[in-house]
Amino acid sequence: MVGKTKKVAENKDKRHKTTKTITIMVQEIINRWEENKHKLEYYFRKTRQSEYDDYGKILDKIFELVINDENEYEHKKFDIDKRTTIDDGEYQGTVIFIIPKKTYQPGVEDYIITDTYYGSCSGCDTLLSISEYNEGIPNDDQLKQYMTLALHLVQKMRWLG
Repeated sequence: MVGKTKKVAENKDKRHKTTKTITIMVQEIINRWEENKHKLEYYFRKTRQSEYDDYGKILDKIFELVINDENEYEHKKFDIDKRTTIDDGEYQGTVIFIIPKKTYQPGVEDYIITDTYYGSCSGCDTLLSISEYNEGIPNDDQLKQYMTLALHLVQKMRWLG
């Protein structure tokens, strides 16, 4: 599960006690990615880049096409319409996305979080670098890069609580 940590090493020196931890990814999300990433790839391949020209739009499509299972009970799905975006940067910074499950009065354990860094130009922003300021259908190299960007958003997902 993402958000949970696992102790992997501990310093035996009593003066400098440190613990290294690793984040364990949400297995359910990873399984869905492996099963459904082809749907997102098809979307990118057939859709103009102007339709997914910011990280939030890409994240919405990840949840719509990859993570939320149409055959699943509603309360088990994530409610992308209630996504909270935190972006305190101006021309560059980190954007944080918090997405609740579709449940009545979600608890902290019902939220998933992911984040990404962004910049102000194609030299320092992954999304701008991929699009090359082009709004049309992506070429094969751009498609591969969009899929890698989406994978990174998925890999950073972790439970809030």
